Amino acid sequence: MEITAGNINALSTRINLAFNRRLSVVEPTWSKFAMEIPSSTSANFFPRMAELPGIREWLGPRQIHMLSTADRMVLANRDFEETIGVSRNDLEDDQYGFLMPVVESLGDDARVLPDKLVYETLGTGRTSKCMDGQNFFDKDHETIGSNGQTASYANISTIAAGEAAQPWWYLFDTSRPLQPMIFQPRRAFAITARTQLTSDNVFHHKRFEWGTDGRCAAGYGFYQFAFTSNRPLSADAFQDAVATMGSQCRRDGTPYGVSPTLMVVPKNLEGAARQLLKSTLVPVKAPDGTSYVTGTNVWADYCDLLVSDRLPQAVTA
Repeated sequence: MEITAGNINALSTRINLAFNRRLSVVEPTWSKFAMEIPSSTSANFFPRMAELPGIREWLGPRQIHMLSTADRMVLANRDFEETIGVSRNDLEDDQYGFLMPVVESLGDDARVLPDKLVYETLGTGRTSKCMDGQNFFDKDHETIGSNGQTASYANISTIAAGEAAQPWWYLFDTSRPLQPMIFQPRRAFAITARTQLTSDNVFHHKRFEWGTDGRCAAGYGFYQFAFTSNRPLSADAFQDAVATMGSQCRRDGTPYGVSPTLMVVPKNLEGAARQLLKSTLVPVKAPDGTSYVTGTNVWADYCDLLVSDRLPQAVTA
């Protein structure tokens, strides 16, 4: 290719088209359990948002439920980039057939970055603080019991006696406007070219450069709607998790109605998860209490299933 301003501009146009095409092709999964809250500054500030008590009969003056800014959570935006370079000689000698697939890979990387950030944040939820100052997955969150009194709530379940630890799996109630996780976009990813023949990289180093960059962050939303466990993925463990999530109440003691609508598991738990949620028939104990017979799976299609290759398959503490 003859190195002229016109030819380089035409190449950059093709590169932009290839990059943007991949942005609309790749399908991330973070939005299945995270809410998007755009940002217009260096960081977003989230007040400590306790659950609302619900609509009441209007007797006397209104009751104001203040959002606490004293314990606000700060979610700072982060900068991300990925840049490629091609030597002038390679372009001149037409040795750049690899360029478009690489550019498309840049588009893929930009599109799935929210997935990467949300899943990484989810994975550190057992050791990272959320809006109430506790770890996102914690055994000592504050909730309201059926008697209307403050109680301790655990949205994490670990192995019981005699059980072998499994990779962590997750349950989410995604039926509400407020979601368990947050993705915070600040500036969308786009391609920037450094291809002017007088640019330092071209003039001094014989190198044309194209790069993408953007700003965003991921964080924690409402722990009330998330649950994690490393127990074996069985009907008993699932029953316990469903019951625990459903035990949360409003301030007047009425049930909050939290129930999992989505299970997210790593690839090596896919078989167990499908048997639990997709099989209509499962082995059940016979009346003698020792042998098994075929019975109906009461949990079939109870909630949706998402198998993610971004969740660790390793057994960790």
